[in-house]
Amino acid sequence: MDTETFFEHEQRAFEWSEREAAALERLNRGAGAEVLRATWRAGRRELRASQHVGVVRLGRRAVQVLPKAHRAGADSSDAERADEATRNLLHMLAHAGRLPIREHATAPLLRRGGDWFEVLTRLFATHLREEWQRGAHRRYEPVEDELPVLKGRWRVAESLRRPARRHLFPVAFDEFTADNALNRVFRFVVERLWRLTRDGANRQLLGELRQWMEEVTLPSALTAEAAAPSTLTRLNARFAPLLNLARLFLAGGSLQLTARDFETFAFVFDMNRLFEEFVVGFIRRRPEVLPDGLQTCELLPQARGALRHLASDERGRGVFELHPDLAFRRGAEFPLLLDTKYKRLDPSDSKLGISSADFYQMHAYARRYRCPRVVLLYPQTADMPEPLRRRFTLEGGGRIDAATVDLRADLSTQEGREALTSELWDILGGDKSVQE
Repeated sequence: MDTETFFEHEQRAFEWSEREAAALERLNRGAGAEVLRATWRAGRRELRASQHVGVVRLGRRAVQVLPKAHRAGADSSDAERADEATRNLLHMLAHAGRLPIREHATAPLLRRGGDWFEVLTRLFATHLREEWQRGAHRRYEPVEDELPVLKGRWRVAESLRRPARRHLFPVAFDEFTADNALNRVFRFVVERLWRLTRDGANRQLLGELRQWMEEVTLPSALTAEAAAPSTLTRLNARFAPLLNLARLFLAGGSLQLTARDFETFAFVFDMNRLFEEFVVGFIRRRPEVLPDGLQTCELLPQARGALRHLASDERGRGVFELHPDLAFRRGAEFPLLLDTKYKRLDPSDSKLGISSADFYQMHAYARRYRCPRVVLLYPQTADMPEPLRRRFTLEGGGRIDAATVDLRADLSTQEGREALTSELWDILGGDKSVQE
């Protein structure tokens, strides 16, 4: 399969057919957002990417969209830029808690090539095989059946209603089985990925898993809600990373297909959400990111347990909830609030191109939480060579700091992670590299 690589917001030549343009329209409607747009410029056919990353398959051709999370410059090859961006995207997902990736596993995943969808499929199949070889998750499930021998509880009333079948006993019992809710999610994902993959090694891995999982019921359809964390218990917690990845496939829309759709599908996700989860996950997992003044703070993603509202209705109920991405709480005080926006800034603008709506939102956070400082964090990507820092002092006290965080560092290396740690330490400390 031919795969063309685009980077987010890129627009360039692509000889799409009318059939492919119609398929893109259909996929965009299904995704609820414009992922790729077939367009014209100067009399030639082009594709325009958005901030959604992932893979769109159009019959024998595929288009993958990657974030500009690479250091390779214009003189580097497309393959080098794509490898760097894919590697960093994998580690962003890992820090966001969505992928079961180990530090040494990135290179083998990328060495085989293939688009982003095939890389994630390989990751899922490899880890599921490892866990299934350790032992499938089994639990007691209630079963009702008719058997020639008594087993469990005899359903006497059922026997009396059906005297013609008195040679069989209607019984109810608990069976220790692999046919449970968690494994049905995995079975469904395996089956759909086996149909979608175009990589021979992936198909072989998934084919083995299909055989091993034959005792598990194959659902006709599943949504991301079926892969909710509530499916896990302390007895099957080792499957948590795989369940996260299964939920990523289900939420990405690639598996909600009928049989006739397997040649044309989209697997995409919004970088807005991923950027938020990555930053929050990185800060929470690395205490060294926090300056001394924030070390004793409780970290509250989405301000859980400390929600505020902008107003009350006529019954006194709070309305218009506020959800800063990460609240720092010390006792009853909030010394810092952090919010992320996956948008491009304009260094030539006195306001950096920050939208009024975003700034008003941060102002509401500052006032309702009585917080002296709000940090508004943006990505620094390949088309932004220098970091941006800007401080805005609010009328009546307090400030809002806008800053970019570099996503181009190689997060698979200790050096890259330390560089990001140091950068976040500077930003959260708030006393360095900020322009008034």
